[in-house]
Amino acid sequence: MESFWIVLWLMQSLAATPVPTLPADVDLSLLSRAAIVARARLLAAPPGPPRGTPGTTRPPPPLVRGTAELSYVSTGGTSSTQTIGSGGELLLAPGPWRLESRTTYLRTSTNREVRARRLTGQVRAARTIGDRAELFARANYLRNTFAGIDNSVDGAAGVTAILIQSLPQRLSLDSGFGYIGEDRTRGPGRYISTLDLGLRHQWEFSRRNRVTNDAQVKTDVDRTSDWRVTHVAALQAELNALLSLKLSHEVNYRNEPVPGFSRSDTVASAAIVATF
Repeated sequence: MESFWIVLWLMQSLAATPVPTLPADVDLSLLSRAAIVARARLLAAPPGPPRGTPGTTRPPPPLVRGTAELSYVSTGGTSSTQTIGSGGELLLAPGPWRLESRTTYLRTSTNREVRARRLTGQVRAARTIGDRAELFARANYLRNTFAGIDNSVDGAAGVTAILIQSLPQRLSLDSGFGYIGEDRTRGPGRYISTLDLGLRHQWEFSRRNRVTNDAQVKTDVDRTSDWRVTHVAALQAELNALLSLKLSHEVNYRNEPVPGFSRSDTVASAAIVATF
């Protein structure tokens, strides 16, 4: 009789949960109380995710994301110098398209006299083709009186091969052709067709913690001695829900520099970044 009352209580408490029908030849009197209680707990437990499906999934990347950064350095004494740096990034990712824009500005003054300015701007559009390739087109603007560049405009288009595409890393290789129109502060300008290669790596631990490396090589199609390399490495670490600290180092190398300027031009900076 004890087994009968236990089974009756289970049927009343689990009326909303379908219970599998036992075979007719099973003797309920042979079922122990522990077995019946274990079965009741199993049926009463909330359903979990299907087998082979992770319990939690990473939310999809936002449609729009952006950053704004600011850095400032001031020295005093025999001579007073000030260096101000600012920049911003914007990313739009509607479906298979991705649009990236980036702007940076750097100014150095000594005793309230501006010594040099550096302004860069880039717009890049990409369209995915399958899982491992993209078509891209980009346009760059550069004004860098630190290196003797008055104005420089270049554009390129080509194909991107995605070598690694798995969270949290992405590694891609760009290859294409472009054109550079460059006005220099000294000597004649350069207007050349180029072969462009680029390697882009991003390791994103979270939205505000990441490591990035972006390297580009450009060479004149007609005169291979006129080649240039750019590499930008950056480390961003979260401070709070809005702000992050960003350390970056940029190297620009020109095999045929502006007369009177060195081949290598470097920029190292530390900035506070707001992410939205």
